[in-house]
Amino acid sequence: MKNINNIVDITPNRDDIINIKDIQTFDEIKNKKMKKNIVIILLTITFLPMLLAQKSRTQLWTEQDRQFLLEGLKSTQIELMKEVENLNEVQLAFKIDSSKWSIAEVLEHLGTFEEILQWDIFCNQYTPEQLGFTNNLSIKDSIMLAYATDTTKGKAPPAAVPLGRFKELKELEKYFNYHRAEVIKLVENTTADFRKHYIYRPSEWGDWAVRDLHQYTIVYITHTTRHTNQIKRIKSDKNFPQNGNFWTNQDRAMLLKELERTKQEIIAETNSLTNDQWHFKPSKEAWSIAQVVEHLGIYERIFLQEAWIATELPPQPQYYVSSLSDSTYLSWMAESQSHNAPENAIPLGYMKGKDNLSFFTFGRDFIIDFVGKTSKDLKVHFTPREGEPNNRRSIHGLFVVHFGHTDRHLRQIMKIKSHPSYPK
Repeated sequence: MKNINNIVDITPNRDDIINIKDIQTFDEIKNKKMKKNIVIILLTITFLPMLLAQKSRTQLWTEQDRQFLLEGLKSTQIELMKEVENLNEVQLAFKIDSSKWSIAEVLEHLGTFEEILQWDIFCNQYTPEQLGFTNNLSIKDSIMLAYATDTTKGKAPPAAVPLGRFKELKELEKYFNYHRAEVIKLVENTTADFRKHYIYRPSEWGDWAVRDLHQYTIVYITHTTRHTNQIKRIKSDKNFPQNGNFWTNQDRAMLLKELERTKQEIIAETNSLTNDQWHFKPSKEAWSIAQVVEHLGIYERIFLQEAWIATELPPQPQYYVSSLSDSTYLSWMAESQSHNAPENAIPLGYMKGKDNLSFFTFGRDFIIDFVGKTSKDLKVHFTPREGEPNNRRSIHGLFVVHFGHTDRHLRQIMKIKSHPSYPK
């Protein structure tokens, strides 16, 4: 029989007993804590976007910024229009050299860019707002502003290369002014924050790769100033037609003088010739004086017709710069090397004696009358001539060749008259 004193007492101590109520209370606390955490999470999920949206709605683009753009758009438009005011077709098409743009091309380029700006602003103001793409706003703004006087030569993108769609000033002005007015309306009325909408370009563009709409619009303001300065340089070129014409009164007077002089010299050399003298030939293949003067008379008609047709067509002042000089044409006419007449100018020899002189003077008088009365700029109207610059010869150049050609054949007449067998 076991000793009862050796039995271990396993009765729980009162202090060690966990009350069931206490367990239930712990679970409740735990559940309450979990519920609280869930509520916090739900509140965070619910209100965080609202807080962020509230932050996004903070207006970065100020009314002062809007007025800055409006002032720039309006002032550069006025400056541009003032610079091209009253330019005529010849002045608009003038080029410092054939590789440079004319004023007409500069204006078309500006109008095209203004159209691009209008659509870029219109579309991009509806893109999602974004932040942080252009830090240091004032630095990037200043880069865009400096573009106005940047001397680095740029290259127009294919979409903005002028195509020569407009010839008259009013058409060019209308194209630019219409789109500039639309841009001004957009800037005036938009509710978009121009600091939160962006224009993206290739990354290799550096500071120009990402620009907000405010900076993007600044570029178009400075772009206008940049090309207004280009127009000023074109107008200050020594060859620019300040009075609207390349062909001057001095040019007209010179042509009239030389055309009349060579006419009178032909008359003086042939007026008293006998019939035998008119038709004498130094050789079987050579021309007689009658044929020489007939040939000159044919050219009176050919050149007058060329001049009349060319001056009825639109002027082409872009070719003026590369036109050959008067001295080049006269040197060509003075050379000793023989020239071959084209088929349509070969004399037939059917007219008798002095009839050839009447044929010549009749045509020459019409040319003199044309040169004296025309209101066209004969240096910007061209007739086709293969082998000359741009395969064209100005009508002024045509008439320089014409009196030079008469001088050339005057020398031929005097050579015939000096032949030992020439009838006395």
